[in-house]
Amino acid sequence: MPWAAGVVGDLAGFVASTYMRGISLIQVPTTLLAQVDSSVGGKVAVNHPLGKNMIGSFYQPQLVFIDVHVLKTLAPREVRAGLAEVIKYGVIHDGDFFSYLEGQLQQILALDEGVLSYVIKKSCAIKARVVEEDEREDGVRAFLNFGHTIGHALEALTFYRNYRHGEAVAAGMVAAAEIAVERGLLEEEEKNRLKKLLDRAGLPVTVPLAADEILSILPRDKKARHGRPRFVLPLALGSVNLFEDVETDEIRAALERCRKTE
Repeated sequence: MPWAAGVVGDLAGFVASTYMRGISLIQVPTTLLAQVDSSVGGKVAVNHPLGKNMIGSFYQPQLVFIDVHVLKTLAPREVRAGLAEVIKYGVIHDGDFFSYLEGQLQQILALDEGVLSYVIKKSCAIKARVVEEDEREDGVRAFLNFGHTIGHALEALTFYRNYRHGEAVAAGMVAAAEIAVERGLLEEEEKNRLKKLLDRAGLPVTVPLAADEILSILPRDKKARHGRPRFVLPLALGSVNLFEDVETDEIRAALERCRKTE
């Protein structure tokens, strides 16, 4: 079903991790988002009304089998939603990959198998490298959450019905970039490149909900510390860092700028 991108693998993984204290697991992702993100890394979790992926565990599959041919069965919206996570990898780890995506976007959306194979392999390699260094998110794995702080809030506030996960993350990436620009961490030009690529991909670049609605739910994010949200902010296209000192007024101002943007 179109709303289930990544859900089947997460649910199966969660059951496999708990049944008989763990049974063998093979992931066969059939959406772009699942192929480049949720099937890789060993996080298996399910949502709760209070927040995204609140119930789950770390459980590595024995094998991830990816077939690009199945992507031709997807609705275009599902492909675009998965592309958000691909773009994320370029921002957090590899500026050259981001540039490649700028140049090859139309081929990706047209499901060119050669380009898709490279993009999926590159995305999995980036995530695998991060997870090998930090499996349980004690350090650099948190960088994979770029865009997810606001993104998860948007999903929870709309009861996981209005947004595909990648769509919410896209809006969250723009909001995080806005915070980074205002802090002097990121050049305006690089924020605009990110925003333009997301927009060309057909992904949201605005935040439609009121800032106070989003702020009210951020302390419940499972990655928050002592009630304060943590933000992954870009320093450049290809480099990010984790910040725990982002103030409420900074978040509100960024969200208001994102809401006004046409």
